[in-house]
Amino acid sequence: VFTKGKNSSHGPWRDELRALEDFVSDICESYLEHGGQYESFSMCLRLFLRHDFPPKVISDILTKLHPILNLLTIKEDRESMHSSLMQSVSGGLPSLDASRRDPSSVLDAFAAALKKRDRELSREDYIYLLAITVLSRNLASSSQRCECGLEAMKKRLAGISSAVIYDVFQVSKLLLESAAGTKENLIRATLDTCLNSSSYLFLQDVDEQNKWAWNKSLEDTVWIDAVTFLRKNECRKSK
Repeated sequence: VFTKGKNSSHGPWRDELRALEDFVSDICESYLEHGGQYESFSMCLRLFLRHDFPPKVISDILTKLHPILNLLTIKEDRESMHSSLMQSVSGGLPSLDASRRDPSSVLDAFAAALKKRDRELSREDYIYLLAITVLSRNLASSSQRCECGLEAMKKRLAGISSAVIYDVFQVSKLLLESAAGTKENLIRATLDTCLNSSSYLFLQDVDEQNKWAWNKSLEDTVWIDAVTFLRKNECRKSK
């Protein structure tokens, strides 16, 4: 119901959007105070992170709950996590399934959620998996068609650890290698990568770790090599 007016700041949707934003803000305040101990409360907030809610609502939740985003993780098996992620993202590769691209404000908010924090998100945390999914999808799409999108992505990922960036590129690679590029392919790539401890960057050999070392002096070189790596592994449908 919010999709039609989610990018509108004028007209009949303005008051409804403002009311929704105020409501979500109140929920976040309550969650910060004492809601993190209740799984049902966590599930409620996760609902508002789905792609069909307004970008500002998604961004506000990620910003307000930044110190305790790990608490949005609940006990669930892979099948349940798969279902939750499937409902949270808008699609696979836009070039193949005609899904819409994610707004830059949402991408910025998910990237910020992965940056330095008092308590690092684990690779099994819900927000980590959702952020990797959203960012990987955007990176894969930008690598196909949009140099300006790649440059924006490079700036967005600045300050994120090399291990996290490695996960983003690995998921993007798997999505590009899939012939169909569907949402199902995307979610499977995220779970296969992040729930597999052997795929963690710091369990790779030293040469691989050094190749992904992300610091100011090597930033451009690592980025160019990484994007080349993505494009080399892409499998496009024949036109």
